[in-house]
Amino acid sequence: MVKKIAFIVLGFLVGIAFDMVPHAFEVVAKTNVCRESCSNLLKVVSIVIYAILPIAWGCLLGVVIGKHHQKRILGILLTSALLSLVVMAVLTWFLYKHQHP
Repeated sequence: MVKKIAFIVLGFLVGIAFDMVPHAFEVVAKTNVCRESCSNLLKVVSIVIYAILPIAWGCLLGVVIGKHHQKRILGILLTSALLSLVVMAVLTWFLYKHQHP
């Protein structure tokens, strides 16, 4: 049980790390993305994505821990990581385009 809780917390932290993609883009590109100047719809979508990603990763790692199909689990985790990166990259692009039309 402790192991499962540890993996849920680890998954939550992984999700938070994916949430940092827009900030990492700002630092690396030395630019900024919209924060307060965003449209209300973009703000809501951003908040929903920022909230769902850590929860989804926590649930994912909580579910797959202890399973015996290592290759299948690795595939699921890699696919989930790629999907998370794509979602955050698209969100970052929308935030950037809104700030720099």
